[in-house]
Amino acid sequence: MILVLGSTGKISRELVPMLLDKGARVRALTRDPARARLDPRAEVAAGDLDAFDPALLDGVDRVFILTSGHGADGLTQERAVVKAATGVDRLVKLSTTGVHFGQTDPISSVHAAAEEAVREAGPDWTILRPGTFMDNRFAWLPAVRGDGVIRVPEGDPASALVHVRDIAEVAATVLTTDGHAGKTYPITGGEALTTRRQVEILGDVLGRPLTYVEEPEADARAKMLGYGWPASTIEGLFELKRQSAGNEEIVFDTVRELLGRAPLTFADWAREHAAAFA
Repeated sequence: MILVLGSTGKISRELVPMLLDKGARVRALTRDPARARLDPRAEVAAGDLDAFDPALLDGVDRVFILTSGHGADGLTQERAVVKAATGVDRLVKLSTTGVHFGQTDPISSVHAAAEEAVREAGPDWTILRPGTFMDNRFAWLPAVRGDGVIRVPEGDPASALVHVRDIAEVAATVLTTDGHAGKTYPITGGEALTTRRQVEILGDVLGRPLTYVEEPEADARAKMLGYGWPASTIEGLFELKRQSAGNEEIVFDTVRELLGRAPLTFADWAREHAAAFA
């Protein structure tokens, strides 16, 4: 039995059916099972990570640990799960490549502390450190549907964007096969793309030109504040951006090594989601 946290999120929603297809039993944790729309083969369990119930681990052999990873709440949640998982054989934590590069931005720092908690827990552990998600480009939806002008904060670094399905498949492999205990896997796509090139690829797939514009950081911050984002979150994102410049373009071969195939490309992602941008 594998307990999957964050079962309605981007990665776990892909992971749950993959595990089931491999013959694993899955207990998928969600705050609201009635609205989760998860694979009917899974055992859907109601739970809140802010008050983790150790009974959720009854009969569980392995746990996929995924929280927001932002701020003290995410760290507290992960520590609570790890503390309760004394009878579990294997913990697999989703972290970030920022930890791999020793970044000290708020997001990477929280994940680094949570990684340490997982390592100290006792059972076999594996750490997954994905880079920037291709799904982050859904933030461009309003611009693409509107005037076609995609405004990006100046200095946005080139990035080896990774498809969430590749992350999920790596996680499914690590959770269901042996040989991964005590290992840490950085996960990226197969090529580093500038943001301008990403915009061009998306425009090519949609069959219409999109315009790439860099905007001053102050303008980007003001826009995020207008969306209702907390100032601390905004500062954390920009600090992450500053520290990851030069790191995000590094490509790791984990997907090919563990899955025996090339990583999915940004063009693949754009084609899959073209209807959403129409």
